[in-house]
Amino acid sequence: MIKYLSAGILIALFLFVLLGPIPVPPSMGRGDFRAYWSAAKLLSQSENFADAELLLQTEQAHTQWQEDWSVITWNPPWLLALLLPYTAVSFERATWLWLITNITMVFAGSVLVWRTLATQPDSRRRSHLAPIIGLLFLPTMIALLMGQVNTLVFMGLAGFLFFYNRDQLFVAGLCLILTLVKPHLVYLTVPIIFLHLFWARRDYRAAGGLLAAIVALTAVVFVLRPSFIADYTQTVSEGSLLAWETPTLGGILGASFGWQWAKLMGVVILPLTVFLWWWNREQLDLNIWVQATVLISVITAPFGWGYDVIVLLLPLLQIVIWIAEGRYSRLEAVGWAAALIGINLAAIYQRSFEISEVQTYWVPIALAVVYFLAYYGQAKRSIPEVQRA
Repeated sequence: MIKYLSAGILIALFLFVLLGPIPVPPSMGRGDFRAYWSAAKLLSQSENFADAELLLQTEQAHTQWQEDWSVITWNPPWLLALLLPYTAVSFERATWLWLITNITMVFAGSVLVWRTLATQPDSRRRSHLAPIIGLLFLPTMIALLMGQVNTLVFMGLAGFLFFYNRDQLFVAGLCLILTLVKPHLVYLTVPIIFLHLFWARRDYRAAGGLLAAIVALTAVVFVLRPSFIADYTQTVSEGSLLAWETPTLGGILGASFGWQWAKLMGVVILPLTVFLWWWNREQLDLNIWVQATVLISVITAPFGWGYDVIVLLLPLLQIVIWIAEGRYSRLEAVGWAAALIGINLAAIYQRSFEISEVQTYWVPIALAVVYFLAYYGQAKRSIPEVQRA
């Protein structure tokens, strides 16, 4: 009886979210989602989703866009295949549903990360703290406000780690497709994952999962728009992503000193990371390397924005878990907690004055400094781990 009652409540809740009133400000979640939804809408009609003129017409007709220029999405077409269900409803309703989806992914992803990385039964039971931390993180708030899709990258990484640690590698590989909607945020992480699985473990199941997901989503896009490769390639080739001033290390070096070449520092960083992996491949902890490489990827990416830092919830939650597990002295624990809170509050203070986006470059760098210092600090006092369940 309870089972059927629970199912009925869930169905009623789903219908309320799908059809009920939208209790948020009209502007909430529309910013970037406008471009994603419009491009997916064109794809659903087998139109050229990369055509700026068609996008402008769609955005003006369906999303109350008043400008005379279109908001273009540069994401790989796999994203549009994932968003196709949202085009079955109006843009206003789709925005509301995507907001709910985003909140759910942050909530679920944070819990998965906590339950994956926590090594003690007591700390695992505190996983209710994870979504609170995730939702109070400034990049999360901005991502929700803008209707961003970087939440998919976070959820993909969280899902990968969860299933990887349970040796369900095919499903773990399926999760990685979500990270490829913004591949520049994981340009170090995904190669290291597969290098480790191929050479260290001789396991190809994750690659099979990712390949299956890519084939499935590509097939969807191909059926609807057979010329999608040419369409997307033309848009990217005509774009000027590297010309934008963005809050990355390369972006601030380019803005401050005119070193535009610094935006391509990943060409050097990637082989260096591979070398470090090779040097440590026998004793490598992939959980730690995923966190570290995401940090470095975000900092050294050729472009990126402040809300993309949401993917750094992975290392942020890891530090909180180390604190919860007593891996530091009381004074050290207070210090690390104060550092994380201080970074978030300082970023909020900076954002409140609408300072140029590029000036927020320091946030991932500060998180990286805290993370690596906290990692080496807890390693000196590490306690025996229990088997992950």
